[in-house]
Amino acid sequence: MAKFFGVVIDETRLKAIKGTPLEEKVEPIFGGALKRLVLEVPDDLGQKVIDQFTKARFDARGFIEETPAAFKRLVFKKIVEMKSLGPEVMEAALAELPSIKDDIAKEDKELPVPDIDISDVLELQKNPVQKPA
Repeated sequence: MAKFFGVVIDETRLKAIKGTPLEEKVEPIFGGALKRLVLEVPDDLGQKVIDQFTKARFDARGFIEETPAAFKRLVFKKIVEMKSLGPEVMEAALAELPSIKDDIAKEDKELPVPDIDISDVLELQKNPVQKPA
């Protein structure tokens, strides 16, 4: 049974794959609140991923979960470079794993702040009481 690896897609990542066949493979999750791409990973390759990270695991659906954010960024980078969702993407990411070991070690101490625009939320916080329309 194959395993799966989900990569959450934000607006910045969506722009990176816009106009490619990958854009058609984006699927909504959580009622459309988020989007993701899903890689199908052979069992042996999935186990190699799990073996690299102490917290990583397979969930009940067969998805590889609890991998470091740095690894997820690397997988997305490989998806864009290779324009693929095949197992070769995961193989390439695992081959480059030594280059992000420092980033992974930093995550064990503190997760990095996500790079997202929250200016609209900050603007709403200036006037927390909203008037009815």
